[in-house]
Amino acid sequence: MRPSEDSQRQEETIEATFARYDDRPDECTLHPAVPDEGKRTTEWVTARHGAYVSLAVWR
Repeated sequence: MRPSEDSQRQEETIEATFARYDDRPDECTLHPAVPDEGKRTTEWVTARHGAYVSLAVWR
């Protein structure tokens, strides 16, 4: 993974947003708290329920 052009900027706050569904697995999306409009779809990560675990479980 290579650093982005703006890697010198201060750390951004990352938020987790959960989408709960009745007919498919829930999803968790990690995204900047204040997203840059130009990078809105390139800096977000989404995972379906079961593909992620809590930090306590990971350790």
